[in-house]
Amino acid sequence: MRKTVLIDAFPDSAFRHREGAAVACIDVMLATTTLVTAVAQGRRTLLAASHAELRAIVARLGPALVAGRLEDAAPGEFELPDSPSALPRWSEDKRPLVLASEPGTNLIANAVSSGPVLVASFRNLSATAAALADYERVALLCAGSRGEFSCEDQMAAAWIAEQLLDQGFEAVDRRTADTVRRWSGAAPALAGWGNSAAQLCRAGRAEEVDFVIAHVDDVDHSCRCEADEVFLEQFPVGVRCAREGLDR
Repeated sequence: MRKTVLIDAFPDSAFRHREGAAVACIDVMLATTTLVTAVAQGRRTLLAASHAELRAIVARLGPALVAGRLEDAAPGEFELPDSPSALPRWSEDKRPLVLASEPGTNLIANAVSSGPVLVASFRNLSATAAALADYERVALLCAGSRGEFSCEDQMAAAWIAEQLLDQGFEAVDRRTADTVRRWSGAAPALAGWGNSAAQLCRAGRAEEVDFVIAHVDDVDHSCRCEADEVFLEQFPVGVRCAREGLDR
């Protein structure tokens, strides 16, 4: 049985993989890292792709910790930014998290009407690869940043794809194979030199970059999105990323 893996990019890419493929959505800076961090805390976690979706979810839930950023946000609409580094400081607050963070939550929202949708970041690379290994077709979708195929998303996708290739998967196209070769053996700290990291640092948010780089493969569960909610998969994954530099 031929198993394949493909790396694609940007929110609209989700529409190309709606039938037959298991999908992992990746927005390392910052949406998927925030979502994985929240569910790893044991917090109920939901996502929205627009103001209307955000308001509808909050109306349904009641009290919620609303986080993220959207264009034309109303004053006070967000209690927190899309900030994985802030969540540990809010661990005593048990309200559900509702995240709206472009383009990552848009990518996930576009993908959820298809087959299985996982949420991946640096934090759960091996767990995501292990969960995807049971499927015949896998698409790793990178959100990117401002229309750019961002380096940190490429890195996460490449490292997940590399584990699948080691298990007998085949790269669908040359871009997938080239992306894996480019980032194989790279240090996670290289994510700090990308344009997304530079934008965050200019905005005074360097702690987010530091958090992403410091938390690599430290969550032993994959995360699945169903409708507008993200769940921690119930089975723990003992496999660790064999690539040097991805230890805890």
